[in-house]
Amino acid sequence: MNDFIKMFKENKRLSYAVNIFILLVVISLILKVDFTKFSKETDIKLSYQESEVTVDSYVYNLEKRLEKILEKIDGIKSVDVMIYTKETPILEPVYDENITNDSNVEVTSDGSRREVNRETKQNKVILGRDNSVVEQYYQYPEIHGVLVVANYGGSKDIYSILMNSVRTLLNIKLNDIEIIVIN
Repeated sequence: MNDFIKMFKENKRLSYAVNIFILLVVISLILKVDFTKFSKETDIKLSYQESEVTVDSYVYNLEKRLEKILEKIDGIKSVDVMIYTKETPILEPVYDENITNDSNVEVTSDGSRREVNRETKQNKVILGRDNSVVEQYYQYPEIHGVLVVANYGGSKDIYSILMNSVRTLLNIKLNDIEIIVIN
């Protein structure tokens, strides 16, 4: 063992190679570690993205619920629903507002007076327990049109049944509903 340490100290190339090897091992370990577990900022961004997905999926969930209800009508084999909204949902978050007022009065040697007023306003979005945005209010998008494509094999007047069902469930005008029945 003593001979190995002595040889290591005397041979500069060997010590250089060992140092490079140790450096490469340390760099590979650093690259292998996942730092996202330790970063709170990344967690906040992920939570915010998840809330955006929830906001965008409002119309999709409404379409799926409407499809499930309409498929229960006797004689309907399958149904597809598409809802058109003109505007996107509006999410109004709660802000932590901090206002600071500074006032500075300067008097010069000739007796003139100068007053400087400064107002600083900071808004910070308040996050809940799971790092999601706390909402003051949420305005759902207004529905401007509905398209229903139904595969129907029955003998009833399904067109009027579907039209009245969609009008009642979504509270929209009949002119905004389009029904296509496939036999």
